[in-house]
Amino acid sequence: MGNLKLDKNIIFYVVVTVSMIIMIWFGSSRNVPTGGEGVSFLPARVIEVVEDRTSLNEAGARVGTQYLRLRLLSGERRGDIIEARNMLFPIEHAVYAQAGQRLIVFFEQLPGAADDDYFAHVQSYDRTPAIYVIITLFFALLAAVFGKTGIKAAFGLVFTFVVIIFLLLPLIVSGWPPAVLTVLLSLCIIMVSLIAIMGFEKKTYVSIAGAGIGIACYCVFYWVMSAALRITGFNVQEADMLIVAGFNIGVSELLFCSILIASLGALVDVAVSLASVTAELSVTNKNAGFRELFASGMKIGRDIIGSSSNTLILAFTGSFFIMLILFNINNFQYIVLINRVDIGIEILRAISASAAMVLCAPATVLIGAHVFAAKKNVRHRRQ
Repeated sequence: MGNLKLDKNIIFYVVVTVSMIIMIWFGSSRNVPTGGEGVSFLPARVIEVVEDRTSLNEAGARVGTQYLRLRLLSGERRGDIIEARNMLFPIEHAVYAQAGQRLIVFFEQLPGAADDDYFAHVQSYDRTPAIYVIITLFFALLAAVFGKTGIKAAFGLVFTFVVIIFLLLPLIVSGWPPAVLTVLLSLCIIMVSLIAIMGFEKKTYVSIAGAGIGIACYCVFYWVMSAALRITGFNVQEADMLIVAGFNIGVSELLFCSILIASLGALVDVAVSLASVTAELSVTNKNAGFRELFASGMKIGRDIIGSSSNTLILAFTGSFFIMLILFNINNFQYIVLINRVDIGIEILRAISASAAMVLCAPATVLIGAHVFAAKKNVRHRRQ
């Protein structure tokens, strides 16, 4: 039995790993460079700040222009020294270059042009090395604190990232229905992540079922609330940019997708917590029946939901915090503020996800109580 279980786990990790490789290949193969012929974005290192015409403005932000000498770190001209202009603006572009820094450079050179016939300017800091180091340290922290479970959790996180970046986004851009696709891939993320962390156990299946019911509840709450508030995906600021860019497929569904992805972790946390609690209660009290397990699970579930829903609402509110300060500075009247589209969107985000999480809890406890109590009843009858 142990060998069978080991083989099942090995097969699971092999299949998921191969699937991720295929998804990465699929997503990468569909990434078409934009900007025109001869245009690229290249990492470069600052060799010298030739001229610095920057200063601090009244808000303390640095503005002005720098002229830099850079060494390209990739591309056909890797190792070449080029000169580039760096214009600093306080909001959209605030890259203050110093010698030794890595930057991303917009580089344009027409095919066949002379080596010194090019245009280059600084695009952003090169944050890639720092991002990789931070992610590696985080995974190392998970492994150090939680051991094998931490490594399994990291595996689930990598799978989630790969699915969203290399499968979900390319398929949506290709014209697939965003809402249906996001729901299906969210269920896939839940199943793979929970099996990776918890294994092929009954509490894993209970958690998956509970989270799936939570997603179904979210779908209902979202469509009802969005209709009541008269909010569609077209109300989101980025929708105009998508339409201008020529993307017209499923724009109204993208708000639904973004909220689901943002709240997926909270739904899974609630489902896993209550499935594990119900399973543990059945172990500590082997004589507990369905009603007793359900009642005990709901007592603990009330505390979990109370804190989790508060956390979720505060998370969505925090993302809107700077805009709320701006409204306060401009002395918006309450009647104007509460009826703004962006406020309505934030209410839709917070309440639809939190309401789904609230119903996810009793559903998970109900399923868990049935599964674990039924198992003991069969055992007693056999005895």
